[in-house]
Amino acid sequence: MYPGNLESFYSRFPEADALSYKDHSKMLLEDTTEFAGSYFRAFRKLGVEAECVIANDKRLQNKWKKENYNRSDNRKDLLFEQVRKFQPEILSIENLSYTDTRWLKEIRVRVKSIKLIMAYHCSPIKTSIYERLKMMDFAITCTPGLRMDMDKHGINAYLVYHGFDSGILNRIDVDRIPAEKELLFSGSLAFGAGFHNDRIEFIESLLKDNTRIDLYTNLEKRYKIRALQFLHFANRLIDKTGTNGIKKYFPLLEHGILPVRNYSSILLNKSFEPVFGMEMYQLFTKYKVVLNIHGEASGSCAGNMRLFEVSGVGSCLLTDNKSNLKTLFDINNEIVTYNSVEECKSKVRWLSDNENERRRIALAGQKRTLNYHTVEKRSLQILDIIRAELSD
Repeated sequence: MYPGNLESFYSRFPEADALSYKDHSKMLLEDTTEFAGSYFRAFRKLGVEAECVIANDKRLQNKWKKENYNRSDNRKDLLFEQVRKFQPEILSIENLSYTDTRWLKEIRVRVKSIKLIMAYHCSPIKTSIYERLKMMDFAITCTPGLRMDMDKHGINAYLVYHGFDSGILNRIDVDRIPAEKELLFSGSLAFGAGFHNDRIEFIESLLKDNTRIDLYTNLEKRYKIRALQFLHFANRLIDKTGTNGIKKYFPLLEHGILPVRNYSSILLNKSFEPVFGMEMYQLFTKYKVVLNIHGEASGSCAGNMRLFEVSGVGSCLLTDNKSNLKTLFDINNEIVTYNSVEECKSKVRWLSDNENERRRIALAGQKRTLNYHTVEKRSLQILDIIRAELSD
């Protein structure tokens, strides 16, 4: 789970620490709006027996260890024992960085119940992750571009777009007063290859043109920026000295392929602290227009979560134009697109000046998402893929 979401949960529910692992996990998974909780709830609603391990929740993991397994402090050993105890037929891994090739080989051999191991991966792919993806029976990703990339590397991959958890509508104030604020961007601004360099440049261009936009952003820590800058310097030095072969021994160098600069002062001054979960969804409803900008990993294709989160709550989505968007929404009738900074600014002004049309587009986009792009529909799609793979 996203660290900010975990922090939000523990600030709201300090009593979780006194609960058993089972009750603690249940409270977290019922509360969260994140991928793990939404799909866990959807699969159970569909009659699938499922268990969810939140590998990066140290409080929860330590509690499971204390109650069930006290023989090792190694996190991979702990995850192994959690899988072994549940005895799944399907092992689904969302974060492959918590595994390695040895772990994956061993779990196939020692946990006899496992029939398939699948991965969900929808972010830039490092060399070490490719190695693990190749060990999966299949992988699921959220954009056509990432699927094509996996296909090129010999990975059995399926496209399943993100979905909106419609249960969220029961947890936010939908009988709200009309949105009064003009333009919102809420999301991460991370440096590095495949991440948000273009997004950062785009937002800074809007700010320099005095566009009225509120930013709720998750920014890189200063030490991480310094580390990325050092890795880029190391890459350049290696390239100049002709010792490229050394890179395979230092996989961290992959993070320094592109130059990394500091955030501009105007962006830093305009940014609010990021919001998560229900607070984020409620924030969307307060704005006339919510801006979406895909990360570089998406390439020419759309597919990030904001498409469905914003439209799902009935807010007006303004997103960067991508080649496959027309297969997901009716452009200019259900969502609005732009191809440049200038066009983005022009569309914001038009939507702000044409309130009735903006509301019509927002409601049409919500109808589309609730009819076609929900987590439950995506879960049914995943179950069909699993059945097909089991029958091969």
